[in-house]
Amino acid sequence: MIIFRYITREIFASMFGVCIVLVFIILSSRFGRYLAEAATGRIPSDILFSVIGLRIPVVLELVVPLSFFIAILLALGRMYVDSEMTALFACGFSRKRLLAYAFGPATVVAGLVAVLSLWLSPLGLDHSNALLEQAKARSEFETLTPAQFQSLGDSSAVIYTESLSRDRKSMFDVFVATSSDSETSSSLTLVKAEQGEQIVVEEYGRKYLQINRGSRLDGEPGSDSYRIVEFESYAQQLDEPEIRQKSATDRKPTLELIGDPDPESQAALQWRLTLPALVFVLTVIAVPLAYTNPRQGRYTKMIPAILLYLLYLVALNAGRGAIEDEKLPALGLWIINAIFLGIGLLLFNGFSLRGLFSSKKVKKVKHA
Repeated sequence: MIIFRYITREIFASMFGVCIVLVFIILSSRFGRYLAEAATGRIPSDILFSVIGLRIPVVLELVVPLSFFIAILLALGRMYVDSEMTALFACGFSRKRLLAYAFGPATVVAGLVAVLSLWLSPLGLDHSNALLEQAKARSEFETLTPAQFQSLGDSSAVIYTESLSRDRKSMFDVFVATSSDSETSSSLTLVKAEQGEQIVVEEYGRKYLQINRGSRLDGEPGSDSYRIVEFESYAQQLDEPEIRQKSATDRKPTLELIGDPDPESQAALQWRLTLPALVFVLTVIAVPLAYTNPRQGRYTKMIPAILLYLLYLVALNAGRGAIEDEKLPALGLWIINAIFLGIGLLLFNGFSLRGLFSSKKVKKVKHA
């Protein structure tokens, strides 16, 4: 039990460090993307951190298995380099027992991944989707930032306002630029006004930006032909921002997916179930790959191990897509799991044979 606790402590210590680094990298990348969308008005800035926080379980359900895989390589690799494994094997510690001991922390990690994939991830996606739906119901006028140019939806219009009222119902010193291109010509419209506000036409359920006391200039860039019109009131329809969201299937509770015959639902269910199994398969692969010659260094097997993990993950993603397209049966992901489990067992058997041959070699030299 002392050896088991020692190996478990080494694996979990490495896993914690790797997980922190990977989560920080991924969240930094996603935060930059969300920040860019918030700057353009696609996501309101006041829900930015809430959306990121709710999607952390989605990140963890893939980061945790990878962190555990790398942790086994680092922890056991260090023990090989420091000749701790050599001492254990010399005392009768078998490679099968090493694999059995690795399954101890793997069971804990698989349970954590199961909680993430079966419960927390769909729950977080559902709550973040609710926030984004509420944001989508708000007009772009409500997401404007003072003293900053912003585009209006997917159109070619750009708006600028110097300041907003406290209730964000009115804006002051407004500038709107709209361009349109055709095969024969292009036109530019510039509107400048003292004040603007949002109005809602209940009859049509549409929202408009109404700007008051200003002027409008229409013309063609590069031409001296233009028209200036002064107005008391001018209105333009506000489009609802399009927000990229996860599929509705990914947000469904796991219990709802069990009895759903839809291929997408079955693919999502099998994906959630296969992530905990992924941990055990990676354990079988990682234990033999962690073997390191003390003369080579502890990071020798890291690159091929990571490539094998990426191949495994790509195969699972491709399998999920094939199930959604009805090209594979619902249990197709388990075929992929079985293939990589077989690869892990082949690696482990080769690892055991290598240890057997090396022990014979030592006996021969000792006899001589």
